[in-house]
Amino acid sequence: MLGSNVPTTGGRSKGFQYAKEWNCECIQIYVTLSRRWDVPDLSEEEIAEFKSAWKESTVGPVVAHVPFLVNLASANSDHWQKSINRLIIEATRCYKLDIPFLVLHPGSHRDSTKKEGLNRVVEALNVVCRKIENPHPKILLETAAGQGFMIGTRFEEIAYILEHVERPEFLGVCLDSAHIFTAGYDIRGYREYESVLKEFDEIIGLKKILTIHLNDSKTEIASRVDRHASIGEGKIGIQFFHAIMRDPRFTNTPKILEIPERDKKSKDNIALLRKLQTISNPFEKPRTSLDYWTTEGVLQNAVSN
Repeated sequence: MLGSNVPTTGGRSKGFQYAKEWNCECIQIYVTLSRRWDVPDLSEEEIAEFKSAWKESTVGPVVAHVPFLVNLASANSDHWQKSINRLIIEATRCYKLDIPFLVLHPGSHRDSTKKEGLNRVVEALNVVCRKIENPHPKILLETAAGQGFMIGTRFEEIAYILEHVERPEFLGVCLDSAHIFTAGYDIRGYREYESVLKEFDEIIGLKKILTIHLNDSKTEIASRVDRHASIGEGKIGIQFFHAIMRDPRFTNTPKILEIPERDKKSKDNIALLRKLQTISNPFEKPRTSLDYWTTEGVLQNAVSN
């Protein structure tokens, strides 16, 4: 299941128009303004309009993303409390709109230890889950790229949160390909792909992956720099994207593009990933050249075992 994050300028329902244009089977949106703490009420008219547009579209799951200003690991008590309140609003809106998944960056532990930050995330999620009372939507902890003091760079950090919250059934994971790569997980090949997934399974469990962000990376492995790239324009290489698109374990998992020049390139990136899904033969070696990423190039460079 493949799609993209989509613009919602002019209303959340506009996202379904882009979904049709880009041939998305799933989409990701913001359900609130992303750069402001103050959030206007969600009207019944807005809810009805969104659900009607969704029903008339061919989109399956809709994924929401929590704004980056939310930081459950913050050592600043005021920011921490605002983040809790905002996450409750985000989850409540998703519930009203029937959105099943809500992606969350766990946050930054700046001005404190990582352990203290992890415990603040756990405490905040406990408050949120008690308040919303219903495990819908699932709050998905997104893997981090390793920049600054972000939590979620290592699988063990995600596991710690899931193991210590009161209601783990409320939570899941969003696996971001560019993030895990720049955090130091080598996914540049078929064996490497399987090795990293095995490690994830042993530490967290593959069943916890409920959404995937598919992004190439402009920066090298273990750079700890979060710079997304379009598929084939980065450092990860073809084998990873071929492997994950053909992995039956993720056939029904929403796979969301988050790429630069989204409005210009999402349609072509989605078409390319779908083409990879149809190729059964493995690729000889990782490729990152943009010239290589044409339908003809993909087909010509598919080789048998």
